[in-house]
Amino acid sequence: MKNSLIMAILLSSCSLLACVESNLVVGQPGASLKSEDVIVYFIDRPPCNFETIAHISMNGGYFSLESMVRGMRQQAASVGATGLYVLQTQKLAIKEYLGTAKAIRCLPA
Repeated sequence: MKNSLIMAILLSSCSLLACVESNLVVGQPGASLKSEDVIVYFIDRPPCNFETIAHISMNGGYFSLESMVRGMRQQAASVGATGLYVLQTQKLAIKEYLGTAKAIRCLPA
């Protein structure tokens, strides 16, 4: 009984701290886009020269890789990025994902 109470308290405090998202805008943001319009570059480098609009960090709270990437796409779309260059993902022991990415815009050739 005592252990289950402690576990419940820990889980609820984790949920309060979860889904910490941050983005550091370093370039010129554009008009917001729909997240579906943001192209995700997950393994390969984008096939264009690009400028970084923002650095995106997702620090837990996502229980699948897909949901974390969806959150990153929304952050990228909010600053007008046309691409999301995922740099790192990590699965934690508690079945949460965290990761970092760049919100990017391809430059004209």
